[in-house]
Amino acid sequence: MPTRVPLSLVRSSVMGGLPRRVAIPDARRAAVAAIFRERDEGAELLFIERAAHPDDPWSGQVGFPGGHEEPEDPDLAGTAVRETREELGLHLDGEQVHALGALDEIQARSSVRISALVIHPFAFALHGDAPTPAVPNSEVAAAFWVPLHALLDPDRRVWFDAHRAAAGFTFPAVDLGDGRTLWGLTHRMVFELAHRLALIDDLEALTQPRPRA
Repeated sequence: MPTRVPLSLVRSSVMGGLPRRVAIPDARRAAVAAIFRERDEGAELLFIERAAHPDDPWSGQVGFPGGHEEPEDPDLAGTAVRETREELGLHLDGEQVHALGALDEIQARSSVRISALVIHPFAFALHGDAPTPAVPNSEVAAAFWVPLHALLDPDRRVWFDAHRAAAGFTFPAVDLGDGRTLWGLTHRMVFELAHRLALIDDLEALTQPRPRA
């Protein structure tokens, strides 16, 4: 396990890579922002804890800021920028932020269903003196940073029980501490990025859910 992942590795890999596309006719589109910064422990990722809401299929989960594409968005990267501004008060189109590029697209799966929704992740890097978000809106319970190397720590790997329709599934997850667990879509995005960075070998073994016993 790496003890430090430099932001330069993330930057060069994302900017030099070709993201995987998901082809689903007439799929709805959404975008999220994977936001990095450099600290003593290396690259850190910004996560949000979604506020609890009965109509939100991802209620209370840990994820990236983002949301559905709107007609006024210039493109999907613009969707990620707008949603991050609305949810966190963080402006990703400012001079202190570097847009790194697109990550692999992923088909949405909530705890209850697989849907015709494609999530488009986009990576951004904050400069060292860039302001950090401190004004979450009503959709966000908290925002916090986690070192990338900590997300890959085998000692933090756990399994998370969730239900989809009538079947029970156990999902690979990461224990973030403070009662927070990273699993599902965002977990997949993080580990697909780690695979691109050559920080893990067997992607499927670390990301595939298994039926509950």
